[in-house]
This record gives sequence, C-alpha cells and structure tokens, in this order.
Amino acid sequence: MRGVGEAGWVTGDRPQGGDVAVRLFPSLAGLRSARGRGAARKGGGVGSRCRRLPLLFLLLVPTLASAQGLAPRYAHSVTALPDGRVLVVGGLGPGDAFIGRAEILDPAHRTVMVAPRPAKHRAFHTATLLLDGTVLIAGGFMLPYSTSRTAELWDGSRFVFLESKMSVPRELHAATLLRDGRVLITGGFVGGVTSVASCDLYDPKTRSFHPTGDMLAGRYGHEASLLADGRVLVTGGMQFPSNRTLAEAELYDPATGRFIPAGHMLTDRSRHTATVLQDGRVFITGGNSIQAGKQLRSTEFYDPHTGRFAPGPDMAEPRMDHTAALLPDGKVLIAGGFNGDGGPHTVASCEVFDPATNAFQPARPLAHPVHEHRAALLTSGEVLISGGLEVRGSERRVWPDVVVMGE
Repeated sequence: MRGVGEAGWVTGDRPQGGDVAVRLFPSLAGLRSARGRGAARKGGGVGSRCRRLPLLFLLLVPTLASAQGLAPRYAHSVTALPDGRVLVVGGLGPGDAFIGRAEILDPAHRTVMVAPRPAKHRAFHTATLLLDGTVLIAGGFMLPYSTSRTAELWDGSRFVFLESKMSVPRELHAATLLRDGRVLITGGFVGGVTSVASCDLYDPKTRSFHPTGDMLAGRYGHEASLLADGRVLVTGGMQFPSNRTLAEAELYDPATGRFIPAGHMLTDRSRHTATVLQDGRVFITGGNSIQAGKQLRSTEFYDPHTGRFAPGPDMAEPRMDHTAALLPDGKVLIAGGFNGDGGPHTVASCEVFDPATNAFQPARPLAHPVHEHRAALLTSGEVLISGGLEVRGSERRVWPDVVVMGE
C-alpha cells in the first residue's frame, strides 16, 4: 500500500486568527472515493472497495520540513471531541524537545489545523473530555523541567489556564471521568523524588481541584478504570524510589471518597492497558514487570461481580507503552508498544482481541514501530493513532504519523 503522503500536502487558506489548515489529498491505489462511507457514517474516510479487508489503514505522512503539517511527538495527549474532530496537545519531539503547540485533526475532511497554543509546555500529562465538551489538561512534565500541579481547559476555541491547582505535582498519573462529571486524578510521579498516593477531584462547576482520599499505595504508570457501578478500579503501576512494580489493585468509591483493597493482579505490571469491555469486565494487557525483568505478553481480566482477577490469553508478543482501543463491536485493538526481548526495540505489530472467542487475531501492522503513541476512537467507529517514539538499539526517532484504522 502506498502512503498517502506520496500525494503531498498542500497549505489551505489561512483562517482568521492566524491558524493554518492543511489538507491531505488521498492517493491510495484502487479507491474510487476517499469518503466512500461518509454518507453512511459521519467521519468515514475509506472507499467501499476496501470493506472486505479485515483492517484498513489510512496513513497521513507529512514531511518534517512542513511547518504546517503534523508535529512529530510522543508522550502527548489525543482527545476525540464531540464534533468528530481530535485535539492533540503537547508531548516531546525530536531530541526530547517540548512541543508547545496543539493541533486539531478533522478526519472527515482530512485537515490539520494549528490551534492556539496551550498555556504550558507539557508531556506525560492527562487530557479528559468533560461532559460539557471541554477538555481538562492536567499535570505532566513541563518546562522548566519539573513536574506540574497546574491545569488548563480547552474550551473549544482556546486554552484557559486554571487558577486552581492540584494538591501535588504529578506526571504519569491517571485521570478518570466520573458519572457525575467530576474527574478523579490518581497518583503520579514527582520527577526524581517519589511516587505519590494522594488524589484530587476536579469539579467542572467551580473549575477547581479538591483533595480526596489517598490511595492505599503510591503509584505511577498505573490504570484507573470506571466500572459500571460508578466505582474506579486502579491497577498496577510503579513505586519510586523502591523501583517496584505493583500487583495490588484498589477500588475508589465516589460516594465515600475512599479507596479499599481490590485484591492482587496475577502479575505485577506498569505501563499496561486496562479496557472496560461491554460485559463490564476489565481487560488488562501487557506492561512492564521490574520483578520479572521484562515486558509482558500476558493478559488478565477483572470481574467486578466476583471481585477476582482471572488469566486471559497471551498476546503475540510482549509490549508496554502500547495502546488498547475498544471497538464498537466489542473487540479490542492492541497497537504498537515497546519490547526489550532480543535488545530494546519498538514493535509495529497489532492484534485484535475478541471477547466472544477469548482469543487474539493478528491485524495489519503499523507502517512504523511506535510506542508512547496515543489512540482515540472516532465518531466513525475507526481508531486514530497519533505520533510515537521508535527505538531500535541506540537509535531513536519520533514520528508525526496519524493512522486511521477501521473494520
């Protein structure tokens, strides 16, 4: 398959306010229409002739010299907005330089717009879509090379810096939207100092943070998943300075503001994924185990009805810092990641987990190996995968690519 970038990028008209729009002209051989499914599904962007392919890729590959194109970045945030567009914020670029700009991708029209700049340069932060359509950007590693307590809000046209701050600085923390519209901020890492157990609640009505109950264990690189009953399951993570990965899980109850033990995962892990399936179970994949000294291919389930963890099928290869996206049909798309087996390297492989068969099936690999990329489910039902870092031995490369994957 030819990359769409072979057709080139063109600069569109400059919108008011100095933003720059860039339009991509598709060049996939054999496609009769770049918007063949647009009439049936808003945001669709592939030809009907490709429907029989198990997974379909649309690659947007700008050149690094194109200042109006996508910025190469990793450790950023990607948020699918209610109108079908995608907000991309922050991260690190080539040479681990901070990316100070934000972009708005429009998958339906194949455009990229440079958005107003965020108030702060951030990486390893969180971005949470709130019930009113605004996006909360919180914490992260930032200039001048410190961990941040600050937050800002994307209101649809600009970033608004919030006067209220979190109780402690955090990066590699987790943010979970609760059913009442508040956001639970859990744990995190204070660079070079410690992992934290403290947690905050963000109230969108007052645009302010307030402390809530501490976790039972300080952790970062963990996952925090909203269950059907409104509680939040926290799994895994890492502790510093002990350099220990955790198997311990805990549950947060918004009604009490407290955490209680939720047992132990079968394997200690951090930098894993945790996806709430349509049947309510939480599907946990991969990650890194310091105790085992390796990345993991194992998976497991948490059943909120029994409160127990159970083993799942192994993935095709170990991976950490990968992505997992719940598809509309209930399957889970696993993409990319880092694997230290056979020497440090990033993987391009993808696989799809089907809960109906309790098995993985291989999917078409990414064009480039990436980890620390980001994924978002689009309104079309497709998955957008953005950016990422490629490591192979001592070589490093940051990619600007956006991949749209759909069935």
